[in-house]
Amino acid sequence: MNQLKEKIKTHDIKVLFTDYYDTLVHREVHPNNTIRIWSKIMINELGLDISIDHLYFIYKESIAYLVNVLKTDRNELSYVMVQDEIFNRLNNANVLGDHQKEVFIQLFEKAHLRSEVNVQKLNPNTLGVIKEFKEKGGKVYLLSDFYGPTSLFIKLLDHHKISHLFDGVYSSSTVGKSKHTGTIYKQVLTELNLDPNQVLMMGDNERSDFKNAEKAGLHAYLLPHDAYLRKNKWNSFGDDSRKLKKVTSQIYSLCNKKSATPYTEYAISYHFFVERLYIHCKKNNIKSLFFLSREGLFLKRLFDSYLEFHQIDKGFTIRSHYLKISRQASLQIALNPIEEEEFKYLNQKYKSVLSIYEFLTFFNLEEAVKVSIVESLEFDKDQLVEGFFTSEIFKTLKQNEIFKEAYEAHRLSNKTVFSEYINSFNEDIETDGIHVVDIGWGGTMQEAIYNFYDSKIKVTGLYLGVSKIYTITPDTKRYGLNFSVLPFENYNTHILRANAQLYEQFSGAGHGCCVEYKKNEAGYTIEHYDTNEKWLYDNHIGSHQDDMFKVHQLLLEKLKNICYNQDMVGNALNYVALNSGLIQNSRKIKFLDTLNEGYFQNISIKKTGIDYEVPENLMTIKTLISFLITPEIYFRYLVKLKRKLYAKNKVIAYLFPSFLIYGYYVFNKYIRFKVLKNTSLLKYNYLR
Repeated sequence: MNQLKEKIKTHDIKVLFTDYYDTLVHREVHPNNTIRIWSKIMINELGLDISIDHLYFIYKESIAYLVNVLKTDRNELSYVMVQDEIFNRLNNANVLGDHQKEVFIQLFEKAHLRSEVNVQKLNPNTLGVIKEFKEKGGKVYLLSDFYGPTSLFIKLLDHHKISHLFDGVYSSSTVGKSKHTGTIYKQVLTELNLDPNQVLMMGDNERSDFKNAEKAGLHAYLLPHDAYLRKNKWNSFGDDSRKLKKVTSQIYSLCNKKSATPYTEYAISYHFFVERLYIHCKKNNIKSLFFLSREGLFLKRLFDSYLEFHQIDKGFTIRSHYLKISRQASLQIALNPIEEEEFKYLNQKYKSVLSIYEFLTFFNLEEAVKVSIVESLEFDKDQLVEGFFTSEIFKTLKQNEIFKEAYEAHRLSNKTVFSEYINSFNEDIETDGIHVVDIGWGGTMQEAIYNFYDSKIKVTGLYLGVSKIYTITPDTKRYGLNFSVLPFENYNTHILRANAQLYEQFSGAGHGCCVEYKKNEAGYTIEHYDTNEKWLYDNHIGSHQDDMFKVHQLLLEKLKNICYNQDMVGNALNYVALNSGLIQNSRKIKFLDTLNEGYFQNISIKKTGIDYEVPENLMTIKTLISFLITPEIYFRYLVKLKRKLYAKNKVIAYLFPSFLIYGYYVFNKYIRFKVLKNTSLLKYNYLR
């Protein structure tokens, strides 16, 4: 830099021309990889059904074709022509429709801006020279052989907060002339009416920035270039799958340090869920989402963060809403008149063993009303009744005038208030339908909302996982974005759903459970907050979520330049689930014990805590053979086994061969899906 400063001083330079790449900024990746990152962004933003590599090669081939047809230098190609050529190829391949061109063009440059911003870092050395030159009254112009237009360069300079240093910007794709051919120098000198003897060009390319500049009569200074060439060659190596696995492994290790809160690695699953949710919305042109309470509050927090980080045009944003609802509240709004209501969910949940008082509590009736109903029946309110919904006492209850009046008032009130509640979000649900987001697992609340609207409005479920199959119609589709038993169970489904209850526990909210819809000063809901549950959130869950959110933010940054696909993500999730489920220490087990004791269920005979049962008949020869062939089926039992052993005998739990079992899972998967996948028909019977 001292030599450069001396040359500027010696030749009394009044105007400084400067290159951009490897002069003002350096890329952290190979130059071609910025186009792959652009491809990834465009695919996600437009919801394209095409791979990153396919779009990348379409981009490269479009440029090669135009260079050949127009007989021009690639640096002098019009940006607009490149846009049109790429769109035409995507349109011809039925990847984009005719009506999508406007949106494609609108996002094209913004995606380039984001891909460049993601990988650029300023060079403080040359920047210091420019600042010093500018302070002494000199003028500075940016000249670059760049695929993007001048407008893109100006936005890049604005991003780096250095646009004030430049008196003008010239991009070869806008000017139509380049440094590579040397034609841009005469054009700029003429346009600015400059004496070339008072101008110095600095850059790192010997032909473009040095020799061609001197041929045009300018002074020139060549910055060292070999180091950046070597760096670019090094950056051309690597594998996206391995890069993703490396990041996932690093994050998992970070989450399992002694200083870390146990199980914060679950943030990896949540992160990829909201990413897949974002992609699903873009593919299906979904404009708004309703995150269902209470797990939806944390999911919404993650989704909004992902949206803010990745969206490149707020005009195409996805509106997210938080809808307070629960299984209990969702059933209230779907109640039919007492003569028609079958109470199918309660019948199944309680297995027809229920007391009158428990049944009345489900409706959140006032205590005085419940007492009045029970007294009029002259029946023990707490007595459990076998086959409750077919019993004589239930038939009598349905004829009770006090109950009938309270039931009907409750039913109609809930429907009216819930309707007002949904309307308060100002979404056109009749046209767009309702897209609900939740942890999962079957879609009870989704079904209830659909029934509330008399099956006239589509209600789509977007879940972290689907593990139960209900009656599905074209208007009540549901998707398990991390795992699903639909359309069929696969390897990852078994692995990822093994500890499904933890997804619920870790995403609990800091407010009570919605039990009824009733207009009040606080809003539209009546909530119940169990004391144990509140203590659990205040002392554990809240801080656990804050820690997971930090992990999510770290993932946003680390993954932004890796061009992975969702098959790679599936393998990464599988890796995390296997490790987290099998490699458990005493700290993790104690943490789960604490959570389980405070876990509250609003519709259950057992209100707090979760019991983990392992079938007694697992230890048989037949089971062992089945495990050796398809161990994923038994993973849901293995993840609970160590905790059960720890409760009985800590020494036995310590000796439990977790690492050997983990190793067998890795070995088994490799043999089945790498070695035998394409060579054995057994995959249709045993190895799928």
